Amino acid sequence: MLDTLHLELTLDKTTYATQIEALMRQMRSLQQACWEKKLPAIVVLEGWAAAGKGSIVKKMVAYMDPRGFAVHPIWPPSPEEMKYPFLRRFWGKLPRRGSIGFFYHSWYIHILEDRLFERIEPEEVPMVMQQINAFERQLVDDGAAIAKFWIHLSHKELKRRLKKYADDPLQSWRVRPEDWQQQKHYDQYVNLAEEMLIHTSTGPAPWTLVEGNCPRWTKVKVLTQLAATLTESLDRLHSRAPVPLLPPQEHLTPAEPDYLAQVDVTAALSRQDYKQQLRKEQVLLRQLQLNIHQNQIPVLVLFEGWDAAGKGGAIKRLTDVLDPRSYQVHAFAAPSDEEKAHHYLWRFWRRLPTSGTIGIFDRSWYGRVLVERIEGFAADNEWRRAYQEINEFEAQLTGAGYVLVKFWLHVSPEKQLERFMERQNDPFKQYKLTQEDWRNRDKWPLYSVAVNQMIQRTSTPTAAWTLIPANDKYYARVKVIQTVIQAIGQKLKGK
Repeated sequence: MLDTLHLELTLDKTTYATQIEALMRQMRSLQQACWEKKLPAIVVLEGWAAAGKGSIVKKMVAYMDPRGFAVHPIWPPSPEEMKYPFLRRFWGKLPRRGSIGFFYHSWYIHILEDRLFERIEPEEVPMVMQQINAFERQLVDDGAAIAKFWIHLSHKELKRRLKKYADDPLQSWRVRPEDWQQQKHYDQYVNLAEEMLIHTSTGPAPWTLVEGNCPRWTKVKVLTQLAATLTESLDRLHSRAPVPLLPPQEHLTPAEPDYLAQVDVTAALSRQDYKQQLRKEQVLLRQLQLNIHQNQIPVLVLFEGWDAAGKGGAIKRLTDVLDPRSYQVHAFAAPSDEEKAHHYLWRFWRRLPTSGTIGIFDRSWYGRVLVERIEGFAADNEWRRAYQEINEFEAQLTGAGYVLVKFWLHVSPEKQLERFMERQNDPFKQYKLTQEDWRNRDKWPLYSVAVNQMIQRTSTPTAAWTLIPANDKYYARVKVIQTVIQAIGQKLKGK
């Protein structure tokens, strides 16, 4: 692939001056169009050291409004960043809708430099490439434009430029030891790049290969292709057909299992048994908290369930005896304006627990296929593709060593009504009951279908759902802690 590039291609100064001026003006116009249409754009610049990526970025943004773009130079991850799945630090840098993000190096260093310097095991590489492809596809499906460039140099030109920069007192600081290693292992690095390009040049996010020996040719080709990518993405917004409105599904089809109907909501514990078992399980969980700290295992526990199912009480008993320095609870409500300006998974990636700690999510990304589906906040094609996106997300978490526990707390409609009335009649609990709760209750059949389909489509071998009978709060609280203990214990056995 790379050996087909004609690296001797050049552009004379006069032609370059004319074309580059027009391209920079076009980029300013396209930036304005992206802002007006709320199109997020991601520009990835990869290639050899000294390939001129920095000067390319300067040309790209020369006429742009600096309020509408950000440049992210990517270096090896910090010790803190290494405690999370490798894509997390890139999710945090994604541009909001209408902005442009330039990545000077990117998520691809994990399968380029990390491979060259043996910082990643060879057997991990295919999985990482799959994660990258899923990451980019999700962003494009959500409306982003992605332009990826590989700037290629001949071995001779790479060596010449590195020597030139190293001899320049004002440029020598830019030359890293890793850059010389690229030059020393040129053929090996070419092979790694070839494999990366083949496996990650996809329909949603193809690579553009750029001849880099002539800086003028390189800049014109990159800006020309970037302008084409942005124009195509903006045109696609205009031509996008409206999503057909389908009637909400109120009943499961015969082929769809009713998981909720199989939950034995009569399961219960006496008050005395509850106190004894709760104390026993809490002490064991406290001991396991030390174990996950020592083994640097991240734990993430998700709570979903019907309104008034007892999620808050279960979380309170789960955390009662834990060291508060090593766990954090996040309650997710409707997304803020800033969160709406990004992919719906963005806000969850940012709140993942670090290695050795416990994260507890009261509600989660499953809102996409529950409340956002039922209330029409997500279009039909958005919530339907979310099942795959969620499975990919959770596979990345478990692949990175997370213990992932997912709870649905299930109550009967009668028990929910009883608790609603109790809250309504208790001045100290009235704040817990809202008009939205009553409105959701009226849509019980719709939510029942959505929950069953969610369980069927997102319960995987490494991220299975646990359905908790919650008519009896005592039973539910103990069962939650027992399930978390079991999941952590299984992980520790594999260590």
